[in-house]
Amino acid sequence: MRIAQLAPPFETVPPTQYGGTERVIATLVEELSRRGHDVTLFASGDSTTSARLVATVDQALWRHPDYSDFAPF
Repeated sequence: MRIAQLAPPFETVPPTQYGGTERVIATLVEELSRRGHDVTLFASGDSTTSARLVATVDQALWRHPDYSDFAPF
């Protein structure tokens, strides 16, 4: 089966010190890949996965020098 997983661009997959959505996505992607599915992960370019990675941004936005404040005001 062909499966696409989309992760928020704010943190790498898997996250280094954070255990939210990105950790769940990392676990799902790795298990689906292990079971033989054709998985594509859309995430930050500094993510690590055994699936095919398509970078939505070059690096996680939390670490990007041009994005220091995510507040709307």
